[in-house]
Amino acid sequence: MKVNNNEISLEDAINIADVDNIILKHRNNDILLSDYQIDVLKRYGLDYNKYNSIHDLLFDIEEVLCDNYDEELDLISSQLAEISYYKDTKK
Repeated sequence: MKVNNNEISLEDAINIADVDNIILKHRNNDILLSDYQIDVLKRYGLDYNKYNSIHDLLFDIEEVLCDNYDEELDLISSQLAEISYYKDTKK
């Protein structure tokens, strides 16, 4: 595979993409979060472990965003809202 005119292997491409950091994982409290999302939440003092639901976490994220807007935190809020919508929507 060629990237920027350099030949790289599939393994190299996976390492460059840092897939493990962005893939969603079920956490102990059954909330789906990536390692990247957890790092951003930690920057704002939001410990995902203390929340029993994604809705409670979203509420506190929105509280932080009202006081101090951050584009990354806003993106995470949107991602979590979308996860919640599809998880809770009756099909």
